[in-house]
Amino acid sequence: MKPFISIIIKPTLSCNISCKHCYHTPEERVSGHISLNILEKLFRTASEEYESVWFIWHGGEPLMLSLQFYRDAITLQKKYFGKDTHRVGNTIQTNGILLDRKFDNFCKENKINVGVSFEGPYNDVLRERSSDVLKNLTYLSDKDHVFTVGSTISSGTESKQTELYEYFRDMKINVSFSPVIPSGCAAIHRELVPDPDLYIRSSIEAFDKWLFDKDSEIPLIPHYLYLLNALGEPTESDCAHTSCLTKWLCIYPNGDLYPCGKNCPKNYMLGNISDVEHLSDVFSTDGFKQIILGTIIRREKCKDCEIFRYCNGGCSVDAFYECGIENINGDSCRIFKAVFTHILEVTNGILDDKPDLSVYNMYVRDAIVGKLLNPKIVSM
Repeated sequence: MKPFISIIIKPTLSCNISCKHCYHTPEERVSGHISLNILEKLFRTASEEYESVWFIWHGGEPLMLSLQFYRDAITLQKKYFGKDTHRVGNTIQTNGILLDRKFDNFCKENKINVGVSFEGPYNDVLRERSSDVLKNLTYLSDKDHVFTVGSTISSGTESKQTELYEYFRDMKINVSFSPVIPSGCAAIHRELVPDPDLYIRSSIEAFDKWLFDKDSEIPLIPHYLYLLNALGEPTESDCAHTSCLTKWLCIYPNGDLYPCGKNCPKNYMLGNISDVEHLSDVFSTDGFKQIILGTIIRREKCKDCEIFRYCNGGCSVDAFYECGIENINGDSCRIFKAVFTHILEVTNGILDDKPDLSVYNMYVRDAIVGKLLNPKIVSM
């Protein structure tokens, strides 16, 4: 069996709000949801071929579907992966508006991670009903539920990353930052895409703040993952820089399969689950050949870059929307190169100088101590 795959499930494309940067345009956000028959086919084929699978329930807004739907879905998972097994895991990514006590308890009982899309004091820049989300986040925090906030950085907030870090730090909520990419609604409204130079400057400032924030109780993502990557830890960085092709799939409500959840263009479609006997067969389709060919051409252009071994050529879907899948130096490439290079230089400086580690936060201290105790771990 193959070791592992991550599968994004879009159980519905409909949503209860209209985020300005949504991967899906209003015309695509139609009603309707994935059937249990489609889910059963997905779970069965995945369980037969992969030792473990992580399912990410996305959308649209996944909580537009009832609690009973998710009870039935998890029952189906257990049918094929077994009960109380380490073979399967789940994350639900939601805008947070429809979270309630019953769903929270269901997630606790079934060890389902919750990710909430929220930009703190700047949530109204991209989203709606911010007060409802904040109320639900406060409830989750009070009940000590493990969850993470994903904050999308846009034009107008690209210089606010340190402020956002401090906001979530004070709430003791783990947070991850990512920039708007020009796909879906943001392709129509490209003014939402952050200025890359402002983003870089603010991202580095946020990292430096977190680095020396001795009392911080949260990891700042993706910066913490970049630091681990710079240390040569045997851990993957964020999905955009892990050479994810063949390691990720996305299924739409009608069963269509894509290599990514970022609203891939139609020519990258990998077929439909109803026609699939072995899940990995989709990686031999014409759609996959197109995305892998463009990726290879781009990587040939950037393989001599000094940080190529850390980024693996970046995200092909980001490149497609920013500058063309075969091309380099899109905004995402520029941002990663500048931010990661800074983190790499800082990390190497700490290892070389061996300063008093008490000036750093606990995540940095633990990572550095681990590296000093295991110096034979080398960069990938």
